[in-house]
Amino acid sequence: MLDRRAWGRAARLLSWIGVFAALLCTSRAASAYPWMIRHQYQGCVPCHADPSGAGLLTEYGRAMGENILRSRYGVPAPDEPSKVARFLFGVPTPDWLLLGGSVRNGVQLTKSSSNPWDKPRPLQMEADLKAQVIFSRFRAYGSLGYMHEGAQLTQLTHAVGDNLVSREHWVGVDLGEDKQFLLRAGRIDLPFGIRNDEHDLLVRSTTTTRTNINESQQHGVAFNYNGAVVRGEIMALLGNYQLNPDAFRERGYAGYLEVLVKQSMVVGASSMVTYAKQDYQTRTPDTIRQVHGVFARLAPVEPLVLMIEADALITKMGQSAVATAGTTGGFVGLVQADVEPVQGLHLIVSGETMVISGVVTDATKPSVTQKSFGGWAGALWFFAPHADLRFDFVASSSMDAPVSFYLLPQLHFYL
Repeated sequence: MLDRRAWGRAARLLSWIGVFAALLCTSRAASAYPWMIRHQYQGCVPCHADPSGAGLLTEYGRAMGENILRSRYGVPAPDEPSKVARFLFGVPTPDWLLLGGSVRNGVQLTKSSSNPWDKPRPLQMEADLKAQVIFSRFRAYGSLGYMHEGAQLTQLTHAVGDNLVSREHWVGVDLGEDKQFLLRAGRIDLPFGIRNDEHDLLVRSTTTTRTNINESQQHGVAFNYNGAVVRGEIMALLGNYQLNPDAFRERGYAGYLEVLVKQSMVVGASSMVTYAKQDYQTRTPDTIRQVHGVFARLAPVEPLVLMIEADALITKMGQSAVATAGTTGGFVGLVQADVEPVQGLHLIVSGETMVISGVVTDATKPSVTQKSFGGWAGALWFFAPHADLRFDFVASSSMDAPVSFYLLPQLHFYL
């Protein structure tokens, strides 16, 4: 049975987020790094092939990465874009072709409050090549990569390990006098919430949300609008056709709408509803997932960016051999602060929480309320052209389980 108190807490949280955003209005949309709002960029289109951000950079996006993203060590940015910002540190490409790539590796160390640190675990996170070709108003985008292990939802091959993956591939047509609309079809990042790089955040990775840019893309048809004040995207979800069997594929919709309140502040709302004959994570039949929420990004002063997201969660599941049918509900919330004391160095602190009530269990057991908490502290340093170094310390807890910790240093290069 669904705990009404959890719904009350979710409603109050969403209300306070709205009040908080309204109050700060008396105080441009961001790109793949949502804290880019501190530089007052209006929308993701100038810097990214994907109009909602993330993924392949345009030539303008590459120039911004060299001029305002990385540490300059006292050397001012050039008046003209540096050649080193180009693909492969200087290779020119024709106007109709964008090329890029990304290699990210890390090492994870984990422990719980009752156990010592485990041995370091090497992680191969990403090794992808990306490209977009443009012919007049038509374009095609695709990525192809290699994963030693994991990322099952993106796999093109299905060996025990060492697989080819494709996170995104789509074709589209630009519409409107100023090409402010994009209609596209293929495998696309889900248009929902803040497009964070941290795909393990609860708002991106829980059983109900599943909206990260690591492997949660779906096949479908999406319509995007990027205006001066309003931007948004709505997507009809047709299922992940890199996941088998078909019963695991989810159908439904996802979308967001974002409004520019001031040059240093945007607020938005997201909604997603999906249905699967059998949930690929929980294996429960006839699973309906709903996520509805609000978010905001703002820069009260240029060195500081605050990012807030709160989502209400509803999951309805059918009867299975090991669990009773029922509905769960609750909420998940995130508050993140990014401080850039000097150009290129970011100090990031995040707090997150999730409450789920009415968990489906054995018929002889009562429903329970699950509570999860997480705290992140990290540093991100764009120390050289096409390169960054990141270090995260994460503490998290769930129900009565011991608090767990992990350290994650990672090195990233893009071509």
